[in-house]
Amino acid sequence: MYKTLAVSMFAGLMAFSMLAGAETGSVHLITLKAVALDSGQLAYQMVKHKIKSPSGKVEDITQRYSQEASIPGPAIVMTEGDKAEVTLEHGIKSSSDPVSIHVHGVHYKIDSDGTMKILNHVNDQAAFPGKPYTYKWTAAVGTAGTWPYHDHTFGNPMLGAEDKGLYGTLIINPKSGKVPALIDGKVQNVAIKDIKRDFILWMHETTFWGMEVNNIANRQVPLWTNPTLGARENELVRFHVIGIGTGFHTFHLHAHRWIQPGTTHIVDTFNIGPIQRESFVVKAGEGVGPGMWHYHCHVLQHMQSGMMGGFKVFESARN
Repeated sequence: MYKTLAVSMFAGLMAFSMLAGAETGSVHLITLKAVALDSGQLAYQMVKHKIKSPSGKVEDITQRYSQEASIPGPAIVMTEGDKAEVTLEHGIKSSSDPVSIHVHGVHYKIDSDGTMKILNHVNDQAAFPGKPYTYKWTAAVGTAGTWPYHDHTFGNPMLGAEDKGLYGTLIINPKSGKVPALIDGKVQNVAIKDIKRDFILWMHETTFWGMEVNNIANRQVPLWTNPTLGARENELVRFHVIGIGTGFHTFHLHAHRWIQPGTTHIVDTFNIGPIQRESFVVKAGEGVGPGMWHYHCHVLQHMQSGMMGGFKVFESARN
């Protein structure tokens, strides 16, 4: 009896150990640099991104990013269970002002908050010329979603250099590998691996700032201001819309509808405030076919100031 019980307990411990090991995610080793653009704006630039798997294998994916700094900054994509060590370098010429990375959504200790001692009462968590700073993040279960990261040192009271361009996107994909979407008129779960493109649109004052994560070519493409987005008919694409600055906006995409996150409500418009986010999946051209479909802010003054762009749906490739 005792032998049987011991064997059973050992088997249970082994199963628990294997389960715990299966839940261990990858570690992202990232180096970003804050630099000044010719326009005088500031931007984050990807210097290095390597991923260490639970088995110890290291993959270098730096080539997926633009070689240049961009607004918004590089989109960092992780999965629930992953961890990240993000080192920030100070590369702003003729400036000794600190720069930092404050991230939303994921878990971290106080020394990775990205704020200054005057705010956090611990230490200055920023990069200075010749003195990088490393932040540690954990994408714990429950952190799946679209999150902003941004500087938290500029200005008074050191809320950050958002208006100067130091902001970017963190996408945490669910460990299940699936997200809900409205496809062919039905709410269903779609595999993230089947999403061909991620379009990131930041709504800042009266301008859209964009980034595309092209999952077909494994490349990121800075889209800059009020961009035209492109996809082939029937491709699954995911939009990430984020507000930054002080403005409040209403995002609207013509000819397409989606489900409001966390619900089964079908919408084609939603409100966005500062640091508010919305993420949704659509099938490009569903029910309307190829064409140029308008997206814009529905706040009249913003639209009149040029806050708009296009979603170009091309005909599907034919055999």
